[in-house]
Amino acid sequence: MKKSITLMLVVVLALLSACTAAPAETDAPAEPAAPQATTAPEPSKVPEQPAAPAAKPVIAVCLPALDNPLMLGFQDAFKGTFGADYDVQVASADGNPNSQATQVENFTAMKAKFMFVMPVESTSLVPKLIAARQAGVKVLVAGGDPGNAEAYDGVMMMNQFLAGSFEAWMAKQWVDKTYPDAADGSVETVIFESTLNTDAAARSTGMKMLVEPYLKNVKGEYVDAAGKVVAEADKIANPAYSSKVKVVQTVQAEMFQAGQTAMQNALTTNPKVKLVLAYAGDGGMGASQAIMDEFAKGAGVSAIEDINKVAVFGVGMIGPEGAAVLDSATNKTVFRGTIRFGGDLVGRTMEWAGKMLNGEVPGIIYDPLDIVTVVDGKLMGLPVEQSEYFLVPTGQPVEIKLGPPPG
Repeated sequence: MKKSITLMLVVVLALLSACTAAPAETDAPAEPAAPQATTAPEPSKVPEQPAAPAAKPVIAVCLPALDNPLMLGFQDAFKGTFGADYDVQVASADGNPNSQATQVENFTAMKAKFMFVMPVESTSLVPKLIAARQAGVKVLVAGGDPGNAEAYDGVMMMNQFLAGSFEAWMAKQWVDKTYPDAADGSVETVIFESTLNTDAAARSTGMKMLVEPYLKNVKGEYVDAAGKVVAEADKIANPAYSSKVKVVQTVQAEMFQAGQTAMQNALTTNPKVKLVLAYAGDGGMGASQAIMDEFAKGAGVSAIEDINKVAVFGVGMIGPEGAAVLDSATNKTVFRGTIRFGGDLVGRTMEWAGKMLNGEVPGIIYDPLDIVTVVDGKLMGLPVEQSEYFLVPTGQPVEIKLGPPPG
């Protein structure tokens, strides 16, 4: 009996071993199948994914400050004109040249497409501007020549010598009208100059053309009517020259307070001064204030007897200069004329920025000049047709409406 049971257990164990020893042929793992070629779904069946918005190219605007209407006008104009297509970024240097240099470096690192710069101080900024151009940034500079053609693709600037020359011409017109019968050298005149930099010296040299009988360029060379250098034998008369004028003082003065103080001193030493040519409109208005204060002392005390026969002229109209000229019509000031440069400076900048974004490389862009005076109680601007050499204007004055810059 025990043998039968043992035998049965052996048979069962054998059967169980046979079942687990090797998998059945149908259970063997299949050979890896070759990858089947896939067919891309039809485009219409591919779920559309929202594309990431492309970053806008950067337009950099580097301003010396944002503390006056002109600078704010630049900021608003760039954003309004180009903001739809470009990332317009405006930086204010707050009058610090080091800050502006850092801002230019940062915009260069950002690979800005275009950079507009009004330098706080040009000389130290030149290497940064050159580096920006070498990095592929298009650079437009405004306000003056940086002194190196490698520092810009375009530069908007005034011909400083001509601005001074046209101020002299404007003063001559006033002298001839106010003192038609004056003897030579009888109209005592003070010149407020500046020699702080090359541009300032050039404008100041132009102002002195009032007492230069022959036409010259900024280097003091004789030139003909087309600005071509000629020999002394071929020199021609200077249209801005007045033989009636005698310069009794030449002093350094630019801004309002300096002009006011310089004029007070001039009236002490030369009380018969009738004419002032100022380097800048601001300094000219300071001189005008000093003259008005002197006149207010009254007859018998004031050195000025007839306020109608005293005049101050200057260069610049980016602030209150226009209103001061207009007020001279009623003798609220004696600031009787100025040279406006740039015309619609903000509008012209937008125009040139657009051209440069389209690949144009303009080089030097001379600002247009206007001779601004009062005619029949209205503020009028006489356009100067030639911005490269002196040419007497032949056009007609156009009324100037005062308002936001450019005024």
